[in-house]
Amino acid sequence: MKKRIYNERTWLNDMDSPSTGSIVCFQGLANWLEDGSDKRAIHTFVEIGDCHQEIRIHRSRFDSDEVYIEKLEKMRNVLDDFIEFLKG
Repeated sequence: MKKRIYNERTWLNDMDSPSTGSIVCFQGLANWLEDGSDKRAIHTFVEIGDCHQEIRIHRSRFDSDEVYIEKLEKMRNVLDDFIEFLKG
């Protein structure tokens, strides 16, 4: 799979809300590496945050693109199921 650049942030609350919340989907060059070097490398992650904490689901160097996509699809499916439950 060809690596492309993607950077999208969506605010999860209305602009007049006193609460923060966002989701960031990113793939692109970044200046951080786990080995501490300053080389630029492609990084891929989804980050979900609110006013209390953030989580980042990143594609590790051990994951293939296919494995990472499967992980994201599982997350999406669980969220879809939960939404349907809450609507029920």
